[in-house]
Amino acid sequence: MGVEDFILVALGLLISLYGSIVGFGGGIFMVPILVAVFGFDMDIAAGSVMLALVPSSLISTMLNKKKGQVDFKVGMLLEVPTMIGVVVGGFILTFLTLSGNLRILELGFTLMVVTLGLTFFVKRKSENAQRKGLLYRLNKTKPVIIIKNTGHQVAYRVSVVLALFFGLVSGVLAGLFGVGGGFLKTPIMIKVFEIPAKIATATALFMIVITSIVGSTMHSLHGHVVWAQAWPVVVGFSLGAVGGHFINMQIKKSFLEKLIGLSLLAVACMLVLKFLFHIG
Repeated sequence: MGVEDFILVALGLLISLYGSIVGFGGGIFMVPILVAVFGFDMDIAAGSVMLALVPSSLISTMLNKKKGQVDFKVGMLLEVPTMIGVVVGGFILTFLTLSGNLRILELGFTLMVVTLGLTFFVKRKSENAQRKGLLYRLNKTKPVIIIKNTGHQVAYRVSVVLALFFGLVSGVLAGLFGVGGGFLKTPIMIKVFEIPAKIATATALFMIVITSIVGSTMHSLHGHVVWAQAWPVVVGFSLGAVGGHFINMQIKKSFLEKLIGLSLLAVACMLVLKFLFHIG
């Protein structure tokens, strides 16, 4: 193993460890680094990371399932429309690129991510104030699923219509801006459906299993997965998933939410770099 391979394993471990804690996976951070720092072609970087996310998300999901933290129902409700939305976003991207209006939308999207991140640092409203909020009322739109997690002694309500809507929106944004939609679904589950942070992050990682299997298969068919370049990332991401799970188990909910907010602000920075320098 060469020096560069060792660095890639270590870097993949750290990014995956953090991504597994906050439920983002880590791909949105790793791809630009592979392109800008290690000289990967964009398609090879995306293929390598997508392949690495398969074992890392599977490991996270299996470990989280043992703790009863994965909500498979909510995961599928969000993931199915996300995959449809990615296709729709791709078509919209083509239209906006031709019309020259993409830059304005990119700025708006970045500001939205910043705003979403900052909400995790704002003091939570009282329960009475939350009940008067728009999202709380929309989440009562029928049909509604009441989910009880007896192991963690929590229950929450999920509007099927709202879940399908936000899943579709996440997919459209992912397809439109070439980013993974995972970093949007974790805060959506927490802020919209009031799902506990640890269940939300675990469920987000389960959704990455589906996305990464489909994505890595497509990248492989297009020749974007080169094992000689991908294996250090795969090893690093797999090790990081194990470490991230055990750290997630130890930290408090309030601290985890702050980490998620910080991650969204970091994502916004990555988006700025992406839009300015086209590196991811």
